[in-house]
Amino acid sequence: MVQDNDSVEEREALAAVLASATFQKSPNLARLLEYICTKYFEGAANDLKEYNIGVEALGRHDDFDPTANSIVRVEIHRLREKLKRFYETEGLGHKLMISLQVGRYAPDFIRREVPTAVEKAPLAAGSVSGPEPTSSPEVIEEVGNGAAASPYPPPAAVAKRFSFTTPRLFGLLAGVIFIVAVIAVWKMGGTHTGLIRPSAVAANLRSSAAGEGGEVRILAGYTKETYVDRSGQMWHADRYFHGGTPAHRSVEFVARTLDPVIYQTSRVGEFAYDIPLKPGVYELRLYFAETSFGPGNPWGGGEASRIFSIDLNGKPLLEPFDPMRDTGACNTADVRVFKDVSPAPDGYLHLNFRRSQDSPFLNALEIVPGIPGKLHPIRLVARENSWTDEKGRIWRPDCYFSGGRLAVFHYKAPVVEAPDAGLFEGDRFGNFNYAIPVAPGKYAVTLYFAETYFGLENVGIGGEGSRVFDVYCNGVALLRDFDICKEAGGANRVLQKTFHGLVPNATGNLKLSFVPIKNYAQVNAIEVNDESE
Repeated sequence: MVQDNDSVEEREALAAVLASATFQKSPNLARLLEYICTKYFEGAANDLKEYNIGVEALGRHDDFDPTANSIVRVEIHRLREKLKRFYETEGLGHKLMISLQVGRYAPDFIRREVPTAVEKAPLAAGSVSGPEPTSSPEVIEEVGNGAAASPYPPPAAVAKRFSFTTPRLFGLLAGVIFIVAVIAVWKMGGTHTGLIRPSAVAANLRSSAAGEGGEVRILAGYTKETYVDRSGQMWHADRYFHGGTPAHRSVEFVARTLDPVIYQTSRVGEFAYDIPLKPGVYELRLYFAETSFGPGNPWGGGEASRIFSIDLNGKPLLEPFDPMRDTGACNTADVRVFKDVSPAPDGYLHLNFRRSQDSPFLNALEIVPGIPGKLHPIRLVARENSWTDEKGRIWRPDCYFSGGRLAVFHYKAPVVEAPDAGLFEGDRFGNFNYAIPVAPGKYAVTLYFAETYFGLENVGIGGEGSRVFDVYCNGVALLRDFDICKEAGGANRVLQKTFHGLVPNATGNLKLSFVPIKNYAQVNAIEVNDESE
């Protein structure tokens, strides 16, 4: 079979990467890259599921369980970073770049313009052979002042100015970095009375203020280096803390999440976090799941067993706070969201956890650059892993749910006139609800439906009247006697329903309840947009 020019060029781009010194030193990542690209070339990108990658590319046994083992997400994250670093250094002159978007496993081949200076760089003064380095990870980080590294080199004059080929300059830079780190730790130590724990000092010295894009994700009490969740986001070990003690509970099931690892460790006691941030507006998310108190847990009890307070930059944030009051159950994920959060004048975001009735605790915290006055859109799709649509928007895997079942049918008939058909490959069905955490404000909620089970061309046969259900938001009816087939004009047709001016309940949630009338309720995806003025 004759291959088109694009296919040939893409295969050549893969061959060049695999033959590079960067990937010759990383055979496991090279094998993983070759596997996913081969599937792509064979037109089998839909087979790039977490289980298949774990068994076929990473050599896991047939009983491999992606929900309990995050090896695939960790290795894909490492591969994404390795590719990025390759195209910033050794592959700087490559015009066709292999990219792995967050939220998907199929590769993208991206054409980029390579500056002429890269292809015809002059020889460095005093060098024996080879062009003067115009780009390196260190140079890009220095010029970018902590921003995400650019795929293009800095201008020659800038590169020359910041060249690290001189040992003396390298030593000077290392000294400056060490002094800045010591001063930062000293400042953090002065924020609270008492001594800083040695583990906190070590964590602060080895970690930057924020990850790529200015984001901070910390698993409280977590001692391993990193964890990659089902959305492809990387969480770091505990850092920036004062006081408290780490705790671990091997709870295999936590309701309303597909990432129970986030809730298996915690920091307990009276403690604080002082997190260095650049000036700006941020979103803050605090993660809790009560796994000590409650029926079946070690300490028994229930609501009111643990009450504590949280301050932000010296002002009350949650007071008094009982995570089980929010969820109504133990071993259930509770996420509290805050917008328009900014660091204090000293450049730190200060979170203080104070005892009211029993020891405070925290499972995780997340800080991302925000939009003044608004939350970032929340997009959920009924799939086990995140998904990227044609506009490049990332949809998080199914979460915040209680009840129902997640179904993905590979034998479904394709949906009609759907540019983003991936939104409708799976659905949650049954009698279920979602508790979507948001900050105070007004929100628009869009529900995405396609009847892909009932209908003459589908396995459930039937048609109109086969599935009828109600939908409520915080007890207020949004849809009554809703029939997807009837309203969409048939099976396998996309239907969107948008509702405006919705406000969260007292526990900070938009609780969407799907109540069956005939057969089971069903939804494919949910989108939440902040409409606050």
